[in-house]
Parts: sequence; structure tokens; C-alpha cells
Amino acid sequence: MMIVGQKMKVLLINPPFHRLKDFGHTYYPLGLGYLCAIGNKIGVETKIYNAEAAAINENLNHSENYNEKIKSHKKYVAAIRDDEHYVWKEVKDVINKYLPDVVGITVLTAKYASALKISEIVKNIGGGHIKVVWGGQHPTICPEEVMNESPVDFAVLGEGEETFSELLTEFKKGGNNFKDIKGLAYKKSAIIQINLLRKLTDNLDIFPFPDRENLIYPERYFADSFGNMITLRGCSFLCGYFSAKSIWSRKVRYRSVDNVIAEIQKIKEEYGSKNFYFWDDSFTLNRKRVVDICNILIAKSINIKWGCTTRVDLLDEDILSLMKKAGCDYISIGIESGSERILKIIEKNISIKQIKKAIEMIKSCKIPFEAFFMIGFPDETADDIEKTFQLMKEIDGGTVCFSIFTPYPGSAQFDTAKRHGLIPEKINWSDYSHQSSENYFVKDISKEKFREYVDKFSRWADLKNTKDLKIGRLFLKAMNELPSLIKRPAIAFHKGKTLLSVFKKKLIASI
Repeated sequence: MMIVGQKMKVLLINPPFHRLKDFGHTYYPLGLGYLCAIGNKIGVETKIYNAEAAAINENLNHSENYNEKIKSHKKYVAAIRDDEHYVWKEVKDVINKYLPDVVGITVLTAKYASALKISEIVKNIGGGHIKVVWGGQHPTICPEEVMNESPVDFAVLGEGEETFSELLTEFKKGGNNFKDIKGLAYKKSAIIQINLLRKLTDNLDIFPFPDRENLIYPERYFADSFGNMITLRGCSFLCGYFSAKSIWSRKVRYRSVDNVIAEIQKIKEEYGSKNFYFWDDSFTLNRKRVVDICNILIAKSINIKWGCTTRVDLLDEDILSLMKKAGCDYISIGIESGSERILKIIEKNISIKQIKKAIEMIKSCKIPFEAFFMIGFPDETADDIEKTFQLMKEIDGGTVCFSIFTPYPGSAQFDTAKRHGLIPEKINWSDYSHQSSENYFVKDISKEKFREYVDKFSRWADLKNTKDLKIGRLFLKAMNELPSLIKRPAIAFHKGKTLLSVFKKKLIASI
């Protein structure tokens, strides 16, 4: 129980998902990093526990094999029910050792079941005295469901920094006046209260850089794990399968160029990160801003490699050439479908002609790229899916990210799937994931036929990605990670095996 006058302790948790599927997926959780920085800034001892980050010698699969990921989703569902699973034992151990007053959990829809499990563990350990706060995509979109069905005391809705800060401040002084904290849902005498939403912050520079210091198990991270950044919030596009706009809205807010460069330099100097990735929905949305960032990277000889996600209609030869010169060595682009009809239905607002033109420009600049493809939209037909497969096969030189459509709440396609009767009244959120074997939300294709398509697409993507992997790029990345790999023999063994496998397949193909 919190005692006024003593320093309050907060533990922020990223629930496990890939790890419960026996897949390694270590990354630094940026959203929690911002909240951790806010907590420590106001004098609350705050730490991050990333339950996705595997122990040093944990024997997990570190490949990007989509067929295996899809089939392994059943392991996640089984792990949720297994109280003796080693990850849940680790969660209990961390909570027992740290003894937080408040546990904050970031909750994506795909991690709902995992977050619920952790909340129950927290309540059992704390005898109900540890406050559980959820934030992120799912509680923002489904606050009443979250507060009704889970042992959650508070939910932070939308952009969380200021709401979380005010909530912790109220906790610190031992108060219980939560009605004036905008962007908060809570229970009062078992009655759910949902406050007015908070206006989005226009000036993103007021937020401190994410806290990368206060980590539980810091040894589990690579230097480049800390190179992930967000330079803008919001998306002005209307993609129907996308629900992030429910948090960030269509209004796009940018961090200043100087603020972005300052964080890059800080990360490089303090953590030795050489590879960065900008996790913006569309990094090249503001062309002038990208030009300014690139020019400073070049002028100051910051010398980093970096990647970004963007759209095919936000690229041109000049900007790609400048990005390449500034260190860009990876671009992820959202294509989704090879059917013009489906692209219109999901409001992607791009054409096959634009897709092909963008890919040719990226290839001409010799920038490695990844193309996102997805099948299983409610109105999709077999003909639409075959067109997507044809476009996938036409794209040379890049890797493929294959996903199965998942109707996340808050998206237009969720409403479409609901209208067609493809979503039950009581949803089992543990089945929800872009690589879930349970996903089936197509009205005009049988479940058996769709399963055949999923198997066909995932196997083809895995073969293509193995064939197109650049050994030199893999080797350089491994060398950058060498200091960390020495401490992680299980991961080092798997990465070495991957390199040898790729080399062997390329050698056989050349004979």
C-alpha cells in the first residue's frame, strides 16, 4: 500500500506475446519509455519491465519465418492458460522483487489476454493494494469493456504522458480526486467513470526523451535496440484496417528537426547505437522536414544507418537519393493488396501503378526495402487474393512482410466485418493477431480455402525472403551486435545458423 511521504514506485510492463510463441522479439518499448521519463521527472521511482525481452540464454526462434509464426499462435493461447509457464513465473518474480505501488501496462489488442493475465498476477501478489493502470490502443478504444472485465483500476485513454503524470501526482499526495483528470477512466464504488478526453499536445518537444536507463534486465537489450524513435504522431490517411488514428487522430504533429537530431546524437553517444528506425506511420509525410533531417545528418557527419516506414505516394527520386546519402538503408512500404478494387475498399488511396513506380525508384537508389502485404479482408474474393499473389511475385529485390487481416476495434474494417456477421458478440481477443492461425474474416471464401491461401502465401514469402536476404547486410548487422551476442550464446548460435543457411541456399542456387 502506498504510504504518503515515502517515494512511490511504479513498474511499467510490456506484456509478452512473441515470447509466449517461442519467438525472440527483443525491442525497446518506446511508449513506456516516454511514460518512464515522465514518472522519474516528477519524482516517482519508475522502471520498465519488457516481458517480451528474453533471458540471455533463452532458446527462442529468432527467425522471421511467417509460416512458423502463424502455426505457433496456438502456443500463445496455451501459455495464457498455463499458470506454470516460465514467463509468468518470471513476471511474479519481478513484481515480488520490485514491489511496486503502481503497475502500468501497455495494451495492444493482440496482447489483451497477456495483459489481463499480468493484471491478475499483480492483484494476487499485492492483495489488491497495487494499483493497475492500463494504457494504449485497446483500452482507449474499448474503455468500458476493459474496466468491466478486468482487474484494472484505471485506464489512460489516448495520448498518455500528461494524463499519467497527473494520475501519479494524485497518487503521490494520497488523494482520490480523479474526476478532473482528462483522458482517464476509473472505477468509483464499482461504477465506471469515463472522463472527458484530453486535447492532444501540439508541441511534442515538451516531452522528455524516452527513458532508456531504468530497465529491468538491461542486459537483454542490444545497443541497436535503443535506436527506435518516433518523430511524429498522427496519420492523415484513412486506411480502413488501421486503428491507431483512434489514439493519435488524423492530425499530424511533428517533433522539431533539432529535437529529433538531439535524440539521435544522445542515443548514439550513450548507447553506441549505429542502426536506427523511425517508427512513424509515414516518415516522409512532410518532405521539407525529411530534407532538413537528412541535410543535418550529412552536414554533421553523424554517420548512422537508419530505416523508416512510409507510403508509395510519398516518395520521389530526389528524396530517395538524399535519404540514401544521409544513411537510409531500409524502407518499409505498405502495399497490402494487388487488387485495385480492394485498395479502394480499404481506403488505401494508392494504385498499382504508383506501387510499381515507387518500387522501381527505391531499387534504382539501391535501398533495401520491405513490402507489407495482407490478405483476408471481409469483401475480398479469390480473384483479389490471386492478384495480390501475382503482385508479390512481380516485386524483386525486396523482402515481404505477410499478414492476415485482423479487424482491430476502432478501424473501419472492424465495422465492416461486424456488419457482415464475421465477428461474434463475445470476442476472444487472444485469437487476434496479424499472424494468428485463427484469423478468418472473409465472407466469400470458405474457411478451408482461406487456410490454403494463408499456407501458400506464408511459405512463399519465407522462401522469397531467404532468397533475397543479403548476406553482407546480415553479416554487418551481426558484427554491430557482436559485443551483445557474446553474452547471448543462444541468440548468437541461432543468428549464425541463419547466416549459414542463407549462404548455403545462395551457393546451391548459383551452381
